Amino acid sequence: MFLKGMIYLNYLIELILILLFTIIFGRLFQKFGLPGVVGQLISGVFMGPSILNIVHTGSIISIFSDIGVIILMFIAGLESNLDLLKKYLKPSLFVAILGIIAPILFMYIAGIMHHFSNVESLFIGIIFAATSVSISVEVLREMKELDSVEGITILGAAVADDVLSILALSFAVSFFGVSDVDNTNIIITILLQICFFILIYVLYKIITKWLNLFIKKFNLGITEIAMITCLALSYLAEETSLSAITGAFFAGIIFSRTDFKKDISDKFENIGYSLFIPVFFANVGLNLEISGIINNLLIFVIFTVLAVITKFFGAMLGAKLSKFNSISSMEIGAGMISRGEVGLIIAGIGLNAHLISEGYYSTIIASIVATTLIAPIILRKIILIKKR
Repeated sequence: MFLKGMIYLNYLIELILILLFTIIFGRLFQKFGLPGVVGQLISGVFMGPSILNIVHTGSIISIFSDIGVIILMFIAGLESNLDLLKKYLKPSLFVAILGIIAPILFMYIAGIMHHFSNVESLFIGIIFAATSVSISVEVLREMKELDSVEGITILGAAVADDVLSILALSFAVSFFGVSDVDNTNIIITILLQICFFILIYVLYKIITKWLNLFIKKFNLGITEIAMITCLALSYLAEETSLSAITGAFFAGIIFSRTDFKKDISDKFENIGYSLFIPVFFANVGLNLEISGIINNLLIFVIFTVLAVITKFFGAMLGAKLSKFNSISSMEIGAGMISRGEVGLIIAGIGLNAHLISEGYYSTIIASIVATTLIAPIILRKIILIKKR
């Protein structure tokens, strides 16, 4: 009993340290004109195995982190304009498709040039094809750009990117993975995802029409209903091989069309930013180990540079083809750079399926975290240029 109590006490201390360091680093970076979220990410690197080694990404930290990114993406959906999302669906698809093709192609070539196998080179491309806009969302909110045309296009492209990346992942694992991995049939995956989006549409119709009546009849609070819906759709998204953040984002979209949008937003921001969201940002930094950089320094540099350039220019080209001007196209490209938790998840799946070697796994993780640190800095600079 004493040992169990000590274990939980350690987690409490780690949570205290995370909250303290994310506040300090976040404010410090803002003081020097950098995104506060980068400071929070760096705080994770500082506390983690790379430097102080006082906080570790254990089960409770990971759970809090997962809840944090779900709440963050729910808030993003809540603050999005559905009419603009519909209007800019086509540009979003262009951005997503070209932002996936470029990393897969150039990462594959880089892998082959460094004597990786065809399969490993292809899978590395798939890892870096994924986008996680959770970090970009925070910068867009900080810069009051989340509901702009560029912000809406980034969010729409991220959803399309999520679907396309997961399909590419399913294809790779199904055709090249080993037998001890649960290979999901691609056709079944597509059908499940179609059913998921149909469910979202049905919930959207029910909630926007009957929410007031439901609250009065069952005497439930709007925050509780929103939280249940958010977590349920996040779970179902994961079950259909999409990421939880996609489910959370669409849950936010649903409630953005209700009369309770402002109240829900205030409550979720209080819940999220007081604990869970800072833990998520710090946890990304905790995943960075210096050994992954030192052991394969050249590979790390090449992967990181290619990851940034291919996603930036691929997504930017998609935006240009959709008639965005140069600065807006650059903003959209920068908003798609971060790989974040989606890249980390796909890399983990690849390791378990023996599609990437253990020797390069830490290097790939380090490159994913590096893109997540670089992306918000580039995005903020471009937004500042646009607003001059």
